[in-house]
Amino acid sequence: MAALNISPASIERHYRKLDKIGVAGSTREAGYIRTAYSVEETSVIEYIAQAAKGAGLLTRCDGIGNLIVETPGNYNEYVETGSHADTVPFGGNYDGLAGIVAGLEAIIMLHRSSEVLKKGLRLRVWRGEESAAFGYASMGSRGAFGCLHGPALKASYKGHTLEEWMHRCGVDSECIKKGVPALSQEEIDSISAYVELHIEQGNFLEVKSKDIGIVSGVRGPARYLVHLMGEFDHSGATPMGSEYRKDTNLALGYILVALHELAQEHLNKGMDLVQTMGVINSINDLNDKYGEVYKNAISKVSGFAYFSFEVRSCNENMNEYCKNARLLIEKKAKEMGVETHIEELSFTPGIDSLHMEIRESIEKSCRETGASFLEMVSGAWHDAAVIAEQKRSDGSLIPSGLIFIPCRNGKSHSPDEYSRPDQIAKGAIVLAKTLLKLAME
Repeated sequence: MAALNISPASIERHYRKLDKIGVAGSTREAGYIRTAYSVEETSVIEYIAQAAKGAGLLTRCDGIGNLIVETPGNYNEYVETGSHADTVPFGGNYDGLAGIVAGLEAIIMLHRSSEVLKKGLRLRVWRGEESAAFGYASMGSRGAFGCLHGPALKASYKGHTLEEWMHRCGVDSECIKKGVPALSQEEIDSISAYVELHIEQGNFLEVKSKDIGIVSGVRGPARYLVHLMGEFDHSGATPMGSEYRKDTNLALGYILVALHELAQEHLNKGMDLVQTMGVINSINDLNDKYGEVYKNAISKVSGFAYFSFEVRSCNENMNEYCKNARLLIEKKAKEMGVETHIEELSFTPGIDSLHMEIRESIEKSCRETGASFLEMVSGAWHDAAVIAEQKRSDGSLIPSGLIFIPCRNGKSHSPDEYSRPDQIAKGAIVLAKTLLKLAME
């Protein structure tokens, strides 16, 4: 295998252009706003397409506006990489984009090398991976495989529906309306493997002083909104005790502690699990809709409370854990004389194990380049997880892998998000070697 090299300077060259697209203020320190199907997201896609054409690669878009870059030639199979171009509001410029830049440089380098490939190479620039604007995650990758349906088109952001945003940038919405793939079955069947590079969005690699994270599995999220209904009473005249008080805030406190203990119990047994209660009585739209939370006061026993409850895991028994957690919430609430209503907001099963042979190829590539590495789970969802769930016409799943590189202080979805050019370049070399190994099989 030929020596492969990608310089930090080549990464910086792209970022000098990309740092100007979608910046929220006068400098990048203000963060970025590149919403799905916005002018800014489209501008990133146009830049990548121009850079790819300039390097002798072919470009096209699929039926819902995802960019496809591929090596020239007649191939029956392709090894793919890719990531997303959009950001959360006031996010950074590395979540998604680092993987696009690394993937582009990896394919350009392999295209210019003397290696004779058995399979072609593709880069996919996915639209709309972030859910912050429209409430749907991985819209580009899901839509490509027919997993995004008509109701998503009615989701709105800044007074306009997703369908309107799509039409504004010249993208047809018919595939989503019909719930059919934007890719032909022939193209889906041609995907031999998919490997995505992404910033970690945590600080595990940085703390462990490692260059590369080889992702073994991807945690899927289960999200609930828990309402607690009690009775408002005078704080001084109502005696203590659940026979007198139906105190929702007190019940909430006991429930949160009980859920934490339940999670700790399962962690001690080796279950992969993170659990978060991120919202307590603080969703403005919900407060305005119900108004009950505004009836709470310093001198009153609380009669209404709510909180969000999220579980993320890549274990198959996550569903069983969530059932037990819901039963625990109801039990603790009943002990306090409080009624409950648990609303399931979403449930996405995790990916227990990404493709083992791809993980082995990434490890070999790390060893060959001298990159330090460790195996880890992804706590965030990525387009690679969507691809890993897709089947070809013969019923086989598309083999998928995920490479992490460090980001400074683990910061992401923030203007502080940053990965150094040399870190991206090192990850791009590992990615290129991995793609080459898979394309030579």
